[in-house]
Amino acid sequence: MKDELIHTEKKLEETYWWFVGRRAILERLLRRFVGNRRVAVDAGCGSGRNMRLLSPFSAYVIGFDRSPAALKLAAANGLPIACADTQAIPLPDSSVDLLSALDVLEHLDDDMRALNEFHRVLQPWGYLLVTVPAYRFLWSEHDEALAHRRRYTASELHVKLTSSGFQVLKRSYAVFFAFFPIVFYRLFRGLFPKDPFAPRASHVALPSFFNNLLIALLRIEALMMGTLNLPWGTSIVVLARRVGGTNRRRRIADFEYQEDERGRH
Repeated sequence: MKDELIHTEKKLEETYWWFVGRRAILERLLRRFVGNRRVAVDAGCGSGRNMRLLSPFSAYVIGFDRSPAALKLAAANGLPIACADTQAIPLPDSSVDLLSALDVLEHLDDDMRALNEFHRVLQPWGYLLVTVPAYRFLWSEHDEALAHRRRYTASELHVKLTSSGFQVLKRSYAVFFAFFPIVFYRLFRGLFPKDPFAPRASHVALPSFFNNLLIALLRIEALMMGTLNLPWGTSIVVLARRVGGTNRRRRIADFEYQEDERGRH
């Protein structure tokens, strides 16, 4: 992500509906399913705002990012951060209890490599919290401005997590109530010419009333996710747990055996 967008998002983190509402959803899931952990890591931590979200659920929180601009913002707040890549995490095996990757996977050329790294550094039965943008048909100038590589469906992300050795505990779409207005807005924006060399993110400035209304709707979604998986939305939220090493090795061995058997026939 470009430095100017990192600084723009930093200014919006405390007030803009999408950031505030997403934190409400994530906090609800952490409180309901995860509880207190020992060591938490925020992969792709950006300015570090979500490290503060993890703090009540962990004794020690660290973050890493590969953007010098993001790390400078996080360091200014006195947060423990490091420059690192999600696809080569400089942490020992089984050293983390809780790992978050919030709107990170869509930026990576190889998201499966990152998921394998997450599995490696998490302790057996450690928790992974992931958010990603939903639906390829929603691809827009916003994705290009944020340097996305892809958007996901919930089932696609579920399969990738399972293949990487995770058990999915919770899988839901988010931004459910505002989904159709956002779809209409994206389609409407697509009717107008855009500068291919300078795409713009769609952080639309809203009147306070509408901004607060959207925050309230996302807080309602957070409550609903306690018992429901929302069937559509512009984002996907998944909470998964690392399967113990023995079970994962058995699944890999079974897969290799099945492939070998197919090759003999």
